[in-house]
Amino acid sequence: MHEMANKSNLKSIRYLMGMVTIALTACSTSIWVEADFPQPLVDRLPVRMGLILDDELLDYVHYEELPRQAAYTIQIGEANELMLGQLFQSMFLNVEEFYEFPNIQPEMEDIDGILWPVLDRFEFDVPVGQRDEFVEVWMQYLIRLYDPDGQLVTEWTVSGYGKAELLNREQALNRATVVAMREVGATISTKFSDQPDVQDWLQDRQISTVLSVGGIPQ
Repeated sequence: MHEMANKSNLKSIRYLMGMVTIALTACSTSIWVEADFPQPLVDRLPVRMGLILDDELLDYVHYEELPRQAAYTIQIGEANELMLGQLFQSMFLNVEEFYEFPNIQPEMEDIDGILWPVLDRFEFDVPVGQRDEFVEVWMQYLIRLYDPDGQLVTEWTVSGYGKAELLNREQALNRATVVAMREVGATISTKFSDQPDVQDWLQDRQISTVLSVGGIPQ
């Protein structure tokens, strides 16, 4: 076991921490991003991955005070876990989740690589003028791929943009965030294996697999 037995307890703790944050910012507009994400329709890559979903990602909260408006507290951690967990489970032969970089021993052969996603930037705009009708969200993730020994293979920047009609500010900001996250997910699922460093890494893994089962066929 890789410290996953207490996952439900950690979720409860994160939830309580989020509620405390909201209580402490009672004068602000508080949003807990709620979403469902479509299952990616992609062929699974024939590799077994470790996936790091650390506390920074799972507890991600964006706080910002906009001029002439209220302060905003946006809880994105739970949506991060839902999107990225489902996304990577659909992309690879097998995925095992961790909360920190695992201590992979040289003799362990059940993991080919480690993915460590980071939400690097979150920006949004809520209009105040009558002519502006849309809430906009910009998000940027860093997708880091490591070999099991901890060597960085590549770092890939993936951006998403979302827009939603301004009928209710909280609902519109939630919707725009979800749209941006879905764009990020679609880009990752369709473009991951097109990245040059990833292509080289996948080729190396396939050659290693062939050698491990008896050599390259003639």
